[in-house]
Amino acid sequence: MNKIRRKKIVGIFILVGFLFIVDRILKYWALYGLYHTKINILKGLLTFELFKNYYIAFNIPLPSFLSIPIIITIITILMVLFVQRIKVYQGYLEAGLLLMVVGALSNVYDRLQYGFVIDYLNFYVWPVFNAADVMIGLGAFLIACCLWRHK
Repeated sequence: MNKIRRKKIVGIFILVGFLFIVDRILKYWALYGLYHTKINILKGLLTFELFKNYYIAFNIPLPSFLSIPIIITIITILMVLFVQRIKVYQGYLEAGLLLMVVGALSNVYDRLQYGFVIDYLNFYVWPVFNAADVMIGLGAFLIACCLWRHK
């Protein structure tokens, strides 16, 4: 592996690790510091408040005994794809896979630890979400762009 490629990979890991830590800190703050409180970030548009999400993506109801194994299976598949792709590192595809894995791991940790996912960003025109959801969405977007480009 050449030096430039290695630096890019390390940079992606550092960035994604930083995003994971920010998400965990914000979730902790939401869970223990914002109970029955909300902070208006953009009045009438965006608030920072605690929501306990017992559902999966976009509030689809699915019991934990089904959702956790499904999510862990998806994470495992993404990790295998990531490990296979990192050998032929192109950039955005691998970054997208890593973002999705780390975001999903953060949300799975919530489900296993608390029985729900801690959401804290409330755009009134969109379902409530967290930084891990942003990582998952950004990862999916990067993967879609790579697949579309190579179509």
